[in-house]
Amino acid sequence: MKNFNNKVIAVTGAGSGIGRALVIGLRAAGARVAASDIVEGNLQALREYGGESELLLSKLDVSDNAAVKAWAKAVKSHFGVVDGIINNAGVALSCHAAEQPREQMEWLFGVNYWGVINGVEAFLPELLDRPEACVVNISSLFGLLSVPSQSSYNAAKFAVRGYSESLRQDMRDTAVKVVTVHPGGIKTNIANNGRHLNSITGNAADVAKTAEIFNSIAATTPEKAAAVIMRGMRKSKVRVLIGSDARLLDIIQRLFPASYDRLLVPLMNVGTRLVLKRI
Repeated sequence: MKNFNNKVIAVTGAGSGIGRALVIGLRAAGARVAASDIVEGNLQALREYGGESELLLSKLDVSDNAAVKAWAKAVKSHFGVVDGIINNAGVALSCHAAEQPREQMEWLFGVNYWGVINGVEAFLPELLDRPEACVVNISSLFGLLSVPSQSSYNAAKFAVRGYSESLRQDMRDTAVKVVTVHPGGIKTNIANNGRHLNSITGNAADVAKTAEIFNSIAATTPEKAAAVIMRGMRKSKVRVLIGSDARLLDIIQRLFPASYDRLLVPLMNVGTRLVLKRI
């Protein structure tokens, strides 16, 4: 996608964090945007970035396949065309695998995995008719490597990565480009709004501080993340890593694919204890 001027881009999870920054960045670049979020109140703050002809705001639960299909039809009806979908909506869950309630895992997969599939399936028929189009699926650094207490999150983000890479191959002879995004620590509300049944340190006393720990070590702003994603869309990059942490840990995982956890987990525990002392 060479530029965004007058392109129609749909964004899920648009009410805060990376999604909100994407809406603002895309509007500044001349795009018309369909912004959705499950929290309707978060969407209202976006009204200053365009009238109805440039910005369509919709309350949406991405885990509801029928609702996502209806949203895609509404976006096409409103703007006439759709040139891209950014599947950004996501939730967090911290829980040891042996103690994880099945319904919690299904909740996370409904948003983080099926939300992506629902978005792709709903918009792909329209995208295939465009002269150039883009699918952006947000995976995670945790779609490249795994850490304790994140079995559900890791599984969903690895699944998004695998699905997206296969989708890219299926789209090779079309005008649809597929970009997989792996953000490291981003200063968003995902940890604040997540469900934390266990701490990443293994210490039950730390559970209440999980969001504070994440927010203390998250190094990249949503605005920076959005800029990197948009650059990746313009360049049709296959994989986009966001943040020095993502780039470094990706290298470590590649060098030590069977033993990276022996290096990383002790460092994470030490770092977390230092953060706990500060907060």
